[in-house]
Amino acid sequence: MRFKLKITLALLVFLGVTSLSQAALEIERGPIYGLLKKALPFKNLEMAGFLKTETALRAHGLDEFMKQANIAQLETEYKFNENIQFFSILKWFYDSVYQLEDKYKDDPKWESKTNKKLKYPEKLQWLRECYLDILTDRLDLRLGKQQVVWGTADGVRILDIVNPLDYREWTLQNYIDSRIPLWMLNAEGKLLMNGQLQLLLIPDYQANYYPPSGAPFTLRTVKLGAEAAEKVTTMTIDEKPAHTVENTKIGLRWRNIIEGHAFEYTLNYLNTYDFASSAYVARQGSTSFVTRRAEKINVFGGTFSKTITEGIVMPGLGKGWTLRGEFAYLRGGAMNYGVAGAKVPVLGIDASISGTVDVDQYNYVLGFDKSFFTNWQFSFQFIQMWATAKEKPIGFNKNTMTLLNGATRGPLDKVETILTVLLATDFLHERLKPQVLVLYGDDNDWRISPKVSYEINDQWLATVGLHFFEGKEYYLNGQFDKNDEVFAELKYTF
Repeated sequence: MRFKLKITLALLVFLGVTSLSQAALEIERGPIYGLLKKALPFKNLEMAGFLKTETALRAHGLDEFMKQANIAQLETEYKFNENIQFFSILKWFYDSVYQLEDKYKDDPKWESKTNKKLKYPEKLQWLRECYLDILTDRLDLRLGKQQVVWGTADGVRILDIVNPLDYREWTLQNYIDSRIPLWMLNAEGKLLMNGQLQLLLIPDYQANYYPPSGAPFTLRTVKLGAEAAEKVTTMTIDEKPAHTVENTKIGLRWRNIIEGHAFEYTLNYLNTYDFASSAYVARQGSTSFVTRRAEKINVFGGTFSKTITEGIVMPGLGKGWTLRGEFAYLRGGAMNYGVAGAKVPVLGIDASISGTVDVDQYNYVLGFDKSFFTNWQFSFQFIQMWATAKEKPIGFNKNTMTLLNGATRGPLDKVETILTVLLATDFLHERLKPQVLVLYGDDNDWRISPKVSYEINDQWLATVGLHFFEGKEYYLNGQFDKNDEVFAELKYTF
């Protein structure tokens, strides 16, 4: 069955591309080709894309599929002239794991509209990106559905929070694939020789996507909420900002490169809504009401990158290292608080949630990168995050209550510390590329992800790897302690 699905997808895409080429030839031969060529010259149209299959098995026993996805992506770029260009990404996928595994077949909820998003794109989700570029000497405009990258930390997001995330595979995917593009205006003007000011106007809003209970990478908080909802009548109300002028999100970034010092920095500001909605709980009679509200937040931050070209203190010491950092202060927003680890349902959720409180958050990362022996890449990151309550609710007991992690409902330390190490190299003239990413949380919370990619030729790329999780269930990686997986990918680029 899996083999048939892969062959069918490849055949459909091949036939689609072939039909498009044949249609273009027919237009060229037809009597109206001359008029069309003036309005839409095909020589200015470039197309590229890939076909990909991704398979993942649960590492314990190798007897359960966690993913069996077939993906087709088509990228198009059309240049009207040197100053005006159009770009789009169409992405289609089908994950057959929900048909392959009997536990999904026996559960009728997996045929519901809510869960179909895990199997294939719905509505306009297949339109990954779609924007128009207007380029001038002093000002560049990008209008449409797009991603904006403000930070580049490995494995975590500090300032890269312009776009929401798709958490269907936790944070295992590259962010380029897991960010949810938004419709926006992105303007960047050159004010100095090496200084640029970026303005974002974002009328669109999408929340982070969390897979429903029972999915391979269901967050612990979703699982607990589903379990509690089975015991008492629960109604969930989503409060999202309307697409109005008043709710338009605004972003500003100043980026500057200081020549001669190998130093680059940015200053960032973002007025937006939290993509991870805060949960407010109330009870009326025998029914519990859960209001998931997108809170307005202001983000102040910056990044820097400095390459050390000369020795520090003595010749050679520190030379060749790149020091980089990100900082983000999130003013506003909210978090749940309560007694972590409690199991008895309260107010239709569970005893861990006692209420919701406004918080401010401070997050930063320091990164150290260097190349050794020409082709060995080493990257180390030191990350700290802390949240402070802006008020003390009635009944809050600091000895028994704590702020709760939004993904797990586990207790938050006053300061959460994470260390990451990324080691990568290549062999066989850059065709064989092994790498390993290690993330460690200060509560003995681990994720280790080794993988090896092999470039068979210019079109074919094969990848195999492992994701290993270790820790307690109420920490970020430990919640997936039983989700260790072995994966393989095969990609054809055209």
